[in-house]
Amino acid sequence: MTAIEAVKPGRWIAITSVGGPAAVPTIDVDTPLDRMAPALFQVVPLSAQAEPIIGWLADAADDDALDAFFTVQGSARDAERRSFEMGRLLEVPAHAWDNVALTITVESPAEFTFFVCTGGSQHELVDLLAPRQRQAA
Repeated sequence: MTAIEAVKPGRWIAITSVGGPAAVPTIDVDTPLDRMAPALFQVVPLSAQAEPIIGWLADAADDDALDAFFTVQGSARDAERRSFEMGRLLEVPAHAWDNVALTITVESPAEFTFFVCTGGSQHELVDLLAPRQRQAA
């Protein structure tokens, strides 16, 4: 729970069945996605400044992948309990992982990654799909 609470508003959490880069802090959970996602969205507020959930499915025709997609989309709510439409990626750009603060890995027969933008207070939004700007030393 501490790792989830440490993600600052405006940053991204990845929920994935395929894992992420080693450089991104990771939590491996053995709870099924249909129980983990609603629990996550009870404690993680979503950003109102972005398309707060974006998904990638390796096979968009796979029933398990579609179940995962609708589980996450159906669980995601803002502070007023409004639902969101999930944005969709055909592929995940490698640089997107530079903008992920935490990865939650779940077991699933389907391959997917869902990106969730955190909210909760005034924040500067990190653009998930933009290459991270490196600061000169």
